[in-house]
Amino acid sequence: MKVAELSKTLGVSEVSIRRDLQHLEDLGKLKRVYGGATAISTPTFGGMQNSRTTLHREKKERIGKAAAALIQKGDRIILDSGTTTLQAARNICSDILLSGNLTVITASLSILAEIGSCPGVHFIMLGGIYLPDYQVLVGPQTVEQLKGLYVDKMFLGSDGLTFSNGITTANVLEAEVDRAMVNVASEIIVVADSSKINSIGLVTIIPLTNINKLITDTDAPADFIAELQGYGVEVLLV
Repeated sequence: MKVAELSKTLGVSEVSIRRDLQHLEDLGKLKRVYGGATAISTPTFGGMQNSRTTLHREKKERIGKAAAALIQKGDRIILDSGTTTLQAARNICSDILLSGNLTVITASLSILAEIGSCPGVHFIMLGGIYLPDYQVLVGPQTVEQLKGLYVDKMFLGSDGLTFSNGITTANVLEAEVDRAMVNVASEIIVVADSSKINSIGLVTIIPLTNINKLITDTDAPADFIAELQGYGVEVLLV
């Protein structure tokens, strides 16, 4: 896009357009060229993750924004793999991404592609065995790399939430990594839309009552929310 075209389309001065383009380039969202800007090609991944991205998209976006609002400058956080935690990464405040001294630990390639190049992020990418359907790295190497680390907050995704089986996921290897992440986090924040409530995945990560916060949408069953709050878990409905 040309600066002149953007100025005309948006009704904003060319000076403002150039300033905003510089800001977006600093965030790694585009590349400035003579007279305008061009898109940056990003890795594309196939498989299950892409199909899951469109499910309950609006709810996941709201949950992601609420989760991102809990992230402060100087925080050390873990972002689990999954489409809802990806929304959290996408909605982190631009000031933090530029100069927030934020430490992010993840095994998710989607999150790496989203914020890995931001200058305000100290990004730690965990290695391991690549699961292309989930765009995540898992296995004993991944677990080993978490030893000795400590974070303020972990944002944990889920395929199911029940009082009987706890926080569950569909992949045994991913659950193993999630448990190791939970062990190094001071605060566990689950991000999951209401369709996951009263559903059970293949394997348990942790008991439901061991988490600190749940961020979900307003369609969540009232009785489930009331019972969870009775265990001292903070619930944010968005």
